[in-house]
Amino acid sequence: MKVRLANVSPWILAAACSLLAIIIGVFATTNYRREKQLMTEVLLQKGITIIRFVNAASRAKFRENNHSFEDAGWRWTEYVQQVIEQTAEQPGIHFVLFADRQGNVLAGSENKNIGGKLPPQTTAFLKELEGQPPGNAIFRFNLLDGDDRDGFQVAAIYAPLSPRDAMERMPMHQGWGMPMMGQRRGLQQGSQKWRDELERLQAEKYILLVELDPEQLNTAVKRQLLQIIILSVVLLLVGIGGWLSLLTLQGYKGSQTRLRRMRAFTDLLVSSLPVGLVATDNAGNIQIFNLVAEEILGITESQAVGCDPATVLPAQLVEIIGQSATRGKGPYRHELSLRGAEGRIRSLLLAALSIVDSEDRHVGTMLLIQDVSEVKKLEEELKRSERLAALGEMAAGVAHELRNPLSSIKGLAVLLKSRFADTSPDREAADILVREVERLNRSISELLDYARPGGLEKKKISLSEVLQKAISLIRVDTDAAGVSISTAFTAEPDFVHADQDKLNGVFLNLFLNALQAMQEGGELNIATSLEEKSVVCLVEDTGCGIDARLLARVFDPYVTSKSDGTGLGLAMSAKIIEEHEGKIEIKSVSGHGTTVKVSLPQWRAVP
Repeated sequence: MKVRLANVSPWILAAACSLLAIIIGVFATTNYRREKQLMTEVLLQKGITIIRFVNAASRAKFRENNHSFEDAGWRWTEYVQQVIEQTAEQPGIHFVLFADRQGNVLAGSENKNIGGKLPPQTTAFLKELEGQPPGNAIFRFNLLDGDDRDGFQVAAIYAPLSPRDAMERMPMHQGWGMPMMGQRRGLQQGSQKWRDELERLQAEKYILLVELDPEQLNTAVKRQLLQIIILSVVLLLVGIGGWLSLLTLQGYKGSQTRLRRMRAFTDLLVSSLPVGLVATDNAGNIQIFNLVAEEILGITESQAVGCDPATVLPAQLVEIIGQSATRGKGPYRHELSLRGAEGRIRSLLLAALSIVDSEDRHVGTMLLIQDVSEVKKLEEELKRSERLAALGEMAAGVAHELRNPLSSIKGLAVLLKSRFADTSPDREAADILVREVERLNRSISELLDYARPGGLEKKKISLSEVLQKAISLIRVDTDAAGVSISTAFTAEPDFVHADQDKLNGVFLNLFLNALQAMQEGGELNIATSLEEKSVVCLVEDTGCGIDARLLARVFDPYVTSKSDGTGLGLAMSAKIIEEHEGKIEIKSVSGHGTTVKVSLPQWRAVP
């Protein structure tokens, strides 16, 4: 759920909150207007009701108190004043005024206003009644002059008497029977005066003005505004909370992503280390076991992780891990030889250290394993090369010192040989002396060839052609020794960049060594192939093989198993192959034959 929420963009939430704010704003505005309109209608109806009440009550008082034309006295303004005073006692009424069209206040709930003039703003407001029929009302919100109270004013035209009231209150004779002629004339004159006054009053169009207290309206509007504000604040807080929550979730998502990337990078880093890594936790169980450790120890990660080291690791490594955990931080370095799963002895360099936290508490142990077998081998080869170089320098010096005495000995031997008869035994002895001197001179020449740097005349040649030529040179010897030769040359181009004469000497020496190892016959197998930008030749015989004690030193000079050998043939062959940037290897088991592998760089055209 958190992951799904974290995938939501903050802008979607912002858009949703904005849409919700618009909806709530429209809803709140509509409610505010509806509330204000409703309260306005309530105040208007209340004002109209008060005006109607004043009209009805004043007319009722007029009907009750006037029974003849003579006692009417046109006191209807007093009746209006009485009704207004009674009406103004009701709560929520600021004042009630009765005025004519000129703005003169004839009656009112406040005595200070009677006989005065209406304010100009009120007079301008009342002009809206012109042309309005009696009963229609107008209204407005008003701030009284010199007062700080809001008011709601309602005004309507006031008719003192309706036509019905006028006919009912027409002056009549108060005696029995028919009036006399003079009385009828007087009644007619009074009735006419009554009609004239009635027409004047109807034409005057007096005004009743009621001002109500709008506090109820203001309270409702304020309540509505407060609700809108509270709702807006709540919405804002909800939006901010949602925004912050989404940002928090996205931060959580980003942290999880970074953590996954860090873990992936750490796993890749651990697996890519050029050394083996074995790490245990504070409980002593293996938690990390990388690929190099798998290759060196022959144990898979699934077999090791989560297990006690004692159950899966060799005893020497378990002891080193235990020592590191008890001794402290370290690191402690160790070097040992360990037989791997493939049976090969590996030279291992170990570095064990204890892992501690910020409070210096032991939380695990880390063991770094480096296979230094190749380094050891290179060190041995370097020592051998240095030894051979020193030997070569010494041999070269000795050879130069021996050649001159040998030349003198050979000359004296030839001289002695010439002084004896052909059948003399002394002549044969002198001849033997000459041959031995020549043999020694050849050995010295070979020694000098091995010691001095060789000059190569490289060119593009086919390795199979070199092998065919060398095979042709030993064909007679193989037939005589009862050795069969089988070849398997690759069909692909096997060109190398090499000195043809030097290579011919190398392979001729290898073939002769194989023939000498098969005195009673056998098979000589010669094959070529292409391997990783190299041309490889395998020379395999079924002879007596090489003793294991000599196999490690077979390329050293003067190391040989033959009584009449010089021990320089394989040394010279190895030197020539190395000068060609190639490699020569020998595998042999005594009594089961020998295999020689020669690898030379494949020829490539120079761009």
